[in-house]
Amino acid sequence: MVVIPEAQTADHPKVIGGAENFWLYSETEGYDITHPASPDAPKIYPRMTLKTDSSRVVIAPARTALVIIDLQNYFLSPAFKRPSESRGLRVVERLINEAIPACRKAGIPILWLGWGLTHDDIESMPPAMIHDYKIPELGVDIGPVQLDDGSTVDGSKVLMRDQWNSEFYAWKNRLSGFWGGTEVEDILKRRGIRTLMFAGCNTDQCVASSLMDAVWRNWDCILLSDATATTSPQFAQNEVEYNMEGWGFKLTCKDLVDGINTLKTSQDTEL
Repeated sequence: MVVIPEAQTADHPKVIGGAENFWLYSETEGYDITHPASPDAPKIYPRMTLKTDSSRVVIAPARTALVIIDLQNYFLSPAFKRPSESRGLRVVERLINEAIPACRKAGIPILWLGWGLTHDDIESMPPAMIHDYKIPELGVDIGPVQLDDGSTVDGSKVLMRDQWNSEFYAWKNRLSGFWGGTEVEDILKRRGIRTLMFAGCNTDQCVASSLMDAVWRNWDCILLSDATATTSPQFAQNEVEYNMEGWGFKLTCKDLVDGINTLKTSQDTEL
């Protein structure tokens, strides 16, 4: 994935990148993306090792966030006549049963990122996006929605902020949450986050758009491949997974769960 121009030793890992943003590489640990203050600074703790499809990667849980994209009622709820056994709901199940508990145990914060529009956002949205994604109903009042248990909720306005159909914790107003017109990066930087693990739907649209923009804006990116899904043909999912070779790293929810067993809270626990 990364060309290492010089040899390295176990005591002196190779520095990949510049002074402000670098990784460390050694054959014993793989890629260290914990971001110490300098290449020679003491190791960052807590730290854990993840087995990706191409190498080992060491992360600092406190500097890593799981970013879950677009798993919103509007896209998933059977109340909107979405399939009750959709690919998106299978992703939700895998996140609930595997990825989220692993993150809680490791101390990795979770950011739920999804659509949350204002009227100004709709006015300034590119026509190509509205046309291509066939969402001319943005902002339209849905009205009452009946749930599976027979209860009724106010569906509110389509994908507008603070509505039941779009309920979330951080908002985006384009396919990408990292294009520069949102507060997402400020939220993450205030927490000292440097590494992002991406999950959600659709893989080839909002997930890939967010991930690619994040890469170009100097975030370290990891794709949870089986915690993403798309309604597009399978080749679209395959293409995103293939391109992770140049965008960062790829692993499964099981790889994340297994990484918990490598968690080191201090140098003493490595002895």
